[in-house]
This record gives sequence, C-alpha cells and structure tokens, in this order.
Amino acid sequence: MNPSATIVAAPGSTSDSPGDPGTLLFENDRVRVWELIMKPGEICNWHVHDYDHLLIVYDGCLVQARRGDGSGGEREIADGTVLFMPASAMPEIARNVSPDRTLRELIVDFKDPKMRATDMAQFGFLRPGTATTSFAGLLP
Repeated sequence: MNPSATIVAAPGSTSDSPGDPGTLLFENDRVRVWELIMKPGEICNWHVHDYDHLLIVYDGCLVQARRGDGSGGEREIADGTVLFMPASAMPEIARNVSPDRTLRELIVDFKDPKMRATDMAQFGFLRPGTATTSFAGLLP
C-alpha cells in the first residue's frame, strides 16, 4: 500500500504547518502529556515531536503512517504497548486503518533535556514482558 496515496489530512494541518498530536492533558516545565484517540478511519493532525517521548498505547490498532519525506508504512500496535521514541523535526501523520478498533494512547513528552534516551534505559519497568507494560484494566 502506498501511504502517501491513502492518507489525506483533515483541514487544519499540513506537513508545512503541523498541529497538535492529540489533546493536551497536562503540561509543566518537565513533561507534557497528550491523549490521542482515533476511531477507525480517522486521521490525526500532521505533527512533529520536538521532544523524546513515550507512546503508551492502551488500545491498539492497525496504524498507517506517513512522514513529510514520503516514507511510511503500516504497523499493528498491540494493546498495552509502551514505546520510547526520539525527538524528530520530520512532520508525520497517521490513520487508523483498523475496521473496528479505536486507537487510544498517551504521548508523554520529556521537555527536560536531562531526560534523554540513555536515561530511559534504566527504567526496567518499561521492558517488554513485565507486568507494568500491560495497561489492561488500568486505564479506561
């Protein structure tokens, strides 16, 4: 599938003028927390990730993504997945291509420059297979 042919952004954001990645829930001088909910067929804003961040996916789905340079693809994201992602100035957009699953995730931006990828490695509770990487029953 050619991601650039199938993802058409909703009005309000473009790769040259990105918007928010979701709904801002909390922000202070160290972190920013977003919630992203995409029903089947929905598309998020074009956005960039200015900070290293965690994606905490409590309800996963099949996601089709495209970056501003035209690269992209599809990925099945399982319920309870926690991913560390580095900052990137490359705009991106995503679409929920699942026929019947709604994506629900939190995005936790680490605004504090001291909290980098190497620091995240020390948190054993973020390793796959540990009890705290499964959010089933903990979040709505």
